[in-house]
Amino acid sequence: MGKIKKSVAALLLGAAGLFGLQQTPFIADAPKDAAARTAVVPETAMVDLTQALGRYARARKEDFLLVGNGPVGLLEVTEDNPEENVARLIGTLDGILMESVFYDGYEEEGEMPERRDAETEEYLAAMLRKPLLAGRSVFTLDYVKGEKIAEAEALGHAAGYISEAGDRLLDVIPARAPQEENAADVTRLKQVKNFLALLNPEHFPTREAYLDALAATNYDLLIVDLYYGDRPLTPEETARLKHKANGGRRLVLSYMSVGEAADYRPYWKKEWDSERPHWLAEPNPEWPGSYKARYWSREWHDILYGREDAYLDRIIAAGFDGAFLDVMDAWQYFKESEMK
Repeated sequence: MGKIKKSVAALLLGAAGLFGLQQTPFIADAPKDAAARTAVVPETAMVDLTQALGRYARARKEDFLLVGNGPVGLLEVTEDNPEENVARLIGTLDGILMESVFYDGYEEEGEMPERRDAETEEYLAAMLRKPLLAGRSVFTLDYVKGEKIAEAEALGHAAGYISEAGDRLLDVIPARAPQEENAADVTRLKQVKNFLALLNPEHFPTREAYLDALAATNYDLLIVDLYYGDRPLTPEETARLKHKANGGRRLVLSYMSVGEAADYRPYWKKEWDSERPHWLAEPNPEWPGSYKARYWSREWHDILYGREDAYLDRIIAAGFDGAFLDVMDAWQYFKESEMK
């Protein structure tokens, strides 16, 4: 998960027609070989992948949820991202999460996060209004501390978002109680009033300590990793997390990166350390061990879904309510670096 660049509004607003791509995109529900085309429209390819994941998952679990992280640029209609793409994306995702909506910067890095400029705030509000009007849930996560936590959450609430503030590494459970804490059963995303994203369990010394800490919370929605150590959560462990400490049912989503591959994931092959396959692009300097994936490639699709040991298939088998799709903004990297 990464923050919005300060120039995001200018970048996204000016994206239409920058490179004049005229390629024919592949269709998400076509055979996966179609994903191997060398000529792609990055925006359409990401929407195609998202739609393919949704169709595949819901054919196996009808109410499987998908929440996308950072696809705000795909909500803007441009020359290379037509209205059809926007409609397909909103139709596939049950919710959207956006990081650093109200504050730009990470307090954890010694920065003092500043309120976003008016132009960027207006742009983000206009884009996020689209899924809201379609009945989708919008979540925001700002990396602030102190008094800014309450301000970010209040700003989000006023806009109709479910807003939280957290540590950038997403490795701790806040000491404060969840906002609008409740004991109600939460079985639909629209019922969620608060959420916790805890994607890095390194501070929990054992698997049991990690699961106990999560089970002791009253958040309506948990976003966690499929794995603790080198083993995925079992259906029994996931079922335990689906109940708040106060007894109410809650939703549990598993993290899944669709735009980057990581060398600590079980699909990684040792030979890739010395020679990366063609579908792996450059490393992400902000997250060591992560590499941009050419997400339209057949090989990446095979890793993500369609086989017993594929990532999405493991998530479904573990009993999660849905998947949290990270790095959906990878299309920007390829548009800027490879499609010029």
